[in-house]
Amino acid sequence: MRHAKKKSKKNFLWIIGIVVIAICFLLWKNNFGPNSMPSNYHANQVDLNVKSAVAIDAKNGNVIYAKNANQSLPIASMTKLLTAYLTLKAIKEKKISWDTTVSPTQEIINLGSNPDYASVPLNLGQKYTVKELYDAALIKSTNNAARMLAIAVSGNETNFLNQMRQQANKWKLHNVKFVTVDGLPEKKKNLLGMTTTIENKMSANDMAIIARKLVTDYPEVLNTTKVAKAYFRNTLMTNSNKMLNGLSDYDPNYPVDGLKTGTTDGAGSCFTCTVDKNNKRVITVILGAQNDNERFLETKKLLNYSFN
Repeated sequence: MRHAKKKSKKNFLWIIGIVVIAICFLLWKNNFGPNSMPSNYHANQVDLNVKSAVAIDAKNGNVIYAKNANQSLPIASMTKLLTAYLTLKAIKEKKISWDTTVSPTQEIINLGSNPDYASVPLNLGQKYTVKELYDAALIKSTNNAARMLAIAVSGNETNFLNQMRQQANKWKLHNVKFVTVDGLPEKKKNLLGMTTTIENKMSANDMAIIARKLVTDYPEVLNTTKVAKAYFRNTLMTNSNKMLNGLSDYDPNYPVDGLKTGTTDGAGSCFTCTVDKNNKRVITVILGAQNDNERFLETKKLLNYSFN
């Protein structure tokens, strides 16, 4: 009988031990992602009205600030930063060139006719260069141009999505989900016939890693992301990053030269920003701001904290 009691006590201690280990693991997971970047770091130093945010030093990747930064959230058109990375990678590897041309599919033409989506005018059967599509995707955040880049690089969107996932795995990003190459939500019907919306998702930390890889491996991307206005053939494009020089939220104290905004109903207003000041480049990511103006106001708070 005493032996049975000892065994029961031993089993109880084992259960307590497992529970303690599980709690420790969950605490670790909440505060550190696969890249050992904290989920919360100095989060009480800046009062940001956003779901998630992070600021890093682009030179060494050190985290300056983090708020819920390992939480996977919709990223909308900030997806196009990875689209741009894979395009530049394909050009570097000489798989395509800036002069490579591609023609839109009927599906892409139909996408461009939707007034709710950022697009540039495209004509069926007409050819467009990778360079003009790349500029349109990064400056005006056009979805039809981003989808054509995917075709130029990988032959079709499905292959490109697989490349995106492979690149994310290579960088050990585990909070990511890709369903479109441009960041638009995808609508699907479930078994009950109800329509559900699926979005590209990523954590702020993951987004910061992609942005850092982009500006480090292909710094020439900043020559495009810093452009406030440009023409796509005869169509004037205005950058949705209003913190650029010449646009409404420009602040001379923070000479923003990139990178990308993102907006959907599910994502709210998002913004990945970068500034090079006093020989220090900072990358910030805002996920889930209340509106377009607020994402820039909250970014300014984060930049002020990062540089001061």
